[in-house]
Amino acid sequence: MGQILIAYHGCDITTRDGLVAGLLKPQPSSNEFDWLYNGFYFFEGDSARALKLATASCTRPQHKLTRRPIATPAVVGAIIEIDRLFDLTTQSGIENFSLAAEIMVKAYEVDGEDPPKNKPSFEGDTENLHRAFDREACKMVHALRSHANTEAIAHAAKLSQSLTLNVSGSTQLTPQNMRELEIATLEIVNTAPFQASRGAFEQGKQVDPSSAIFDDTHLQLAVHDLSCIKGWFLRPGDKLMTSAEAEVAKKAMDAAKKLRTDSKPRKRAP
Repeated sequence: MGQILIAYHGCDITTRDGLVAGLLKPQPSSNEFDWLYNGFYFFEGDSARALKLATASCTRPQHKLTRRPIATPAVVGAIIEIDRLFDLTTQSGIENFSLAAEIMVKAYEVDGEDPPKNKPSFEGDTENLHRAFDREACKMVHALRSHANTEAIAHAAKLSQSLTLNVSGSTQLTPQNMRELEIATLEIVNTAPFQASRGAFEQGKQVDPSSAIFDDTHLQLAVHDLSCIKGWFLRPGDKLMTSAEAEVAKKAMDAAKKLRTDSKPRKRAP
């Protein structure tokens, strides 16, 4: 059993009810603004921050803050079980990221190109919310992990073949042989793809000119393996919509979708 996380997703109320009722399946995001790379994004342990995003997406549709438009802001909670987490809030995660970033930059240099850079996503953005460099480095983290896993599987297969194993095993294996196979198998497990990524996102305004705390800072979680999402729930006090309420919300959502379709290309804002 992996670690259990409680996280929240800001969305339209129709999406919230659809997920909780089991009528909708989560759809991962895969656009250039997903700094932890592709996945289904959550705010870890912070329903208020999730609602803040949903509200901003609703009131500022021109900025297209969320994958889907939002007409009626809401929050859905999720229970997530993760065995393999790429965690940028730890030293090991940062070291992993740093190595991947170095390799990524060198790869661009070999091709005679400049690596992507974090940059403003709209006029007046002082936080460089379009984190293109970070996304590309995270992409490299997953690519390196995948390569290591492929190599580990190939090594284990070669080792098994050299020991002339069959599907039922062999009684002729020595303790050293068994240890070699154990190590090879463990390496496959240790290099299996990350199921999710976590990162601290410093954002917003300083709570005081003398403070290092920013009022929109949060822990972001990108779930890559959607099977890790074990269940959905409503926040205390929230209720599923009635049929009449759902019909009104659906019409509002349809209008929001049309507005997005008719709008300009996506621009990210806080």
